[in-house]
Amino acid sequence: MKPEKKEQMVKKQKSSEIIRRNKKINLINIGVISIGLILMLLDYRNMAEHFIWLGFIIFLYTAGTTFIARREARK
Repeated sequence: MKPEKKEQMVKKQKSSEIIRRNKKINLINIGVISIGLILMLLDYRNMAEHFIWLGFIIFLYTAGTTFIARREARK
């Protein structure tokens, strides 16, 4: 196998691994945001805001890395 082809396969595998990992992280993130919303309903606003912001930051991270990984996989 040509070295260039092998290098492309390795990049594609890394990208697909990142996408799979981010799907798992997003499931956990839904739980974090849910906890924040439940705390908001129970009138624990101070704690709830931290959970909601944490969920938002995790969402931005996973969305960004997924976007980059998909762009790399297409090349």
